[in-house]
Amino acid sequence: MTKLYFFLFSLSLLINIKGLRAQNIDTLLSKSEEILEEGRIFSIKGIGMAFPMGEVSDVLSPKFSSEIGLQILLKNPRYFVYPALDYMNYKYDQKYDDPGYDYKTKNASAKLYIVTFSAGLIKQINKLRIFSSAGLGGGIINEPRANVNAAAHEINFENKSSFTGTLRLNTGLDYGKKTFKFFAEISYLLQTKRIEQSNLHTLAINVGTKTNLYRLAKSLKKLREQ
Repeated sequence: MTKLYFFLFSLSLLINIKGLRAQNIDTLLSKSEEILEEGRIFSIKGIGMAFPMGEVSDVLSPKFSSEIGLQILLKNPRYFVYPALDYMNYKYDQKYDDPGYDYKTKNASAKLYIVTFSAGLIKQINKLRIFSSAGLGGGIINEPRANVNAAAHEINFENKSSFTGTLRLNTGLDYGKKTFKFFAEISYLLQTKRIEQSNLHTLAINVGTKTNLYRLAKSLKKLREQ
């Protein structure tokens, strides 16, 4: 899990540092170490449910959702960037025939894997912080499909995968110490991909924890010294 957080953090730095070359790796590590030592990076782990909105709710019913990500505070701690990975799982009932398959799929599971990069701002009141962000991204939608082989008495299940672009709007609050916080948030996600001829937009409600990653600075320092 720590490796995944470090990957997301490095990716966010790459987006903001233009023209990065091999000889600039030490600069990247130095910048990463500085930001970590200043306590400006929180790992985010949350779980909840993502509720489909509109006509698509006839196809999808919420099971659960989860998210992991990083909240990276800028020099002015009122502002932050937020790379995140959202996973959403739904009960799926197919409405329309698919030309590639003989049967409709009912009571199956559809899954969404969405990566977004957002920017936002924070309002702090003592230990309570209120935050909002907006961003773009994309990901994969897996819709279940099945074919029946009557001669072999078999049902063959598979996923029909497609890419989607994503708009993500997010607001919430967290509370706690500088190194550890509890949070609750609401996220609106609009996908460019339609499901069963319906627009796909969801309202995800997640709760979880934020942990400061300042201890990773020591690991980066050792890496630079090698």
